[in-house]
Amino acid sequence: MLIERCVGPVDIGDKPLAQAMVEQYWMKDRERLLSCARRHLALRDYYADRDAGLGGKAVKK
Repeated sequence: MLIERCVGPVDIGDKPLAQAMVEQYWMKDRERLLSCARRHLALRDYYADRDAGLGGKAVKK
């Protein structure tokens, strides 16, 4: 799960959007962005913990 490709932004098409749709798409984009960032941070932390363990050092959190 940590190495899954991040989902890109919402495809808004080429037609004008109502304010409600802009807000809905914005919220979906934010969810996707935060999910991606959390996954990448978790993966980074995993590798840091693993590498520290292999080197005999504890990672400070």
